[in-house]
Amino acid sequence: MMKIRLNTSTVLQGSLQDIPVPTRVRIPLQEKHKSVVKKKQIVGCGQVIAEISSKSAYNLGFVHSSINGMVEDILPDAIIVGPIPAPKEGEEAPVPARTEPCAELDTLAGEELCRKLLELGVTTSGMHATRTVIVNGLNPEPGMIASEHLLESASETLKAGIQLLERALKPGSIKLVIANGRQFTVHGCTTITASDVYPATIDPLVIYAATGAERPDNVDILSVVDLYHIGRVAETKLPFTQSVVSVKDKVFCVPVGTAVEDLLTAAAVSIGPDKIVTLGGPMRGASIFDMAIGIDKSCSAITMVDVGQFPPVQPNPCINCGECVLACPARIHPGMLSRYAEFEMFDEARSHHVEACLECGMCTFVCPANRPVLQYLLLAKAALIAQDEEVAACRLQDL
Repeated sequence: MMKIRLNTSTVLQGSLQDIPVPTRVRIPLQEKHKSVVKKKQIVGCGQVIAEISSKSAYNLGFVHSSINGMVEDILPDAIIVGPIPAPKEGEEAPVPARTEPCAELDTLAGEELCRKLLELGVTTSGMHATRTVIVNGLNPEPGMIASEHLLESASETLKAGIQLLERALKPGSIKLVIANGRQFTVHGCTTITASDVYPATIDPLVIYAATGAERPDNVDILSVVDLYHIGRVAETKLPFTQSVVSVKDKVFCVPVGTAVEDLLTAAAVSIGPDKIVTLGGPMRGASIFDMAIGIDKSCSAITMVDVGQFPPVQPNPCINCGECVLACPARIHPGMLSRYAEFEMFDEARSHHVEACLECGMCTFVCPANRPVLQYLLLAKAALIAQDEEVAACRLQDL
């Protein structure tokens, strides 16, 4: 099998850095989030601005304001918080609500604790009681360094996160997966070493490296960045309203919703027409066209890719070379699946296991025809999800 070395190891420099608090943030929302604030409302840092209507303990975390400010706009995918206007003559300046520490966090356990973590902004949808928990300590993609940076510089916070998870989930065991040759440890975790050559760093392959099983049903996995978020909640008993984001060889802690351009300015990185900027890494990150877009809590890197470093993809015909098959870690046939998707033969794509795609991007990376192979597979997966949702919502009286 052809091997392509995409090493995710990077020399770490400096410590976790802050940036000046932005005057305006664009805080991203998921589809399930429902705004609980109004335009022109004064909000304080840590105040809930969007929540989930479900009472379940396992769901998307609530969304909190990351700065003191005024709600300027409420969009379907974001809430914009800007500066508090100056008071009119003779009026007192408005005082933002102050978020108090959650005193009961130390006394809760199990499902009640998971629900409280959700309300404090931790996404618990991937958590299950009594399962094995795997902490992915590998840098997810080349150029992303936040995971190893936190392992090196934030061991006490990670320990606090592990202790909180132990009370919330009572896991059978907790395993930390780190790169071969590294010496990182986190109190409460069994350390396992594995390859850090991409795509071995993505979650399904890390689970396989740690357990020897493909898609086991008794395993939960989270990243070191996720664990750091939980640890900060444990230490402060407050919502963690920041994102840990790497830019080149530095790692920053920025308020959620900070504009990409504000972070790049603080990092002294200039962007010209010869750069493509992505939220995430170079293989699976989403390229952006608006530098004012807000950084989500789940984003752990801003990556700059030189124009021409990767050839532009085009809807060229597949040449049946088989390179994508050799590179695919899921052992499916990306080339054939991309053709099914291209011609909207989605049921055929399902029968040939398109849903097993790990979305690593290796198929597109190695394709000599420069086909958007992964994009076709993502199209098929999205179409099948929409199709299943439509069938599930169908009622007999509608037929």
